[in-house]
Amino acid sequence: MNCWKCKAEYEMPPYGKLSFRALCDRCQASLHCCKNCKNYKPGLPNDCLIPGTEYIVDREANNFCEDFVILGHLQKRLADPKDIEKKLFGDDQGNSPKTFGDLFHD
Repeated sequence: MNCWKCKAEYEMPPYGKLSFRALCDRCQASLHCCKNCKNYKPGLPNDCLIPGTEYIVDREANNFCEDFVILGHLQKRLADPKDIEKKLFGDDQGNSPKTFGDLFHD
């Protein structure tokens, strides 16, 4: 997991849950806060994917939300188009188009 503010990397606690009072060692930002949660989506009701969650005034402060899910790693591996192509069309299709691009040739 990473700090939402300074991007410092942390290991997941061995017991699986982040303390409500957890702070970043580098910048002292709250880690158990809306901005560090997978469910945080500005623009939705209460800025949260989970319907009916309690309204949190300060999205950057520690909170006691039971629906909190750690955001995770900032860098995600992007899917390789060739891998997606193989999943969709397979490696060997006989007379079928071999690639996505072959579908649109005259």
